[in-house]
Amino acid sequence: MALTNDITEKISIEVIKTLITRFESFPEDASNNRNAPFHEAFLNAFSDKLEGKVSDIPFFISLSSWYMD
Repeated sequence: MALTNDITEKISIEVIKTLITRFESFPEDASNNRNAPFHEAFLNAFSDKLEGKVSDIPFFISLSSWYMD
């Protein structure tokens, strides 16, 4: 069953609203995030693989915490 254009548009609007809300809540500092210690330990375990690919570990942790929240 194919979605109608109206349903597709409604879904698109909800996705956009959700993304805007998520981007507005992006943490500048993840140190207070409950997941930050896990992400830091995880990244340290793979530091050799990330070398030269991730230039800002604190930002990357913020991004990871935000994404997983």
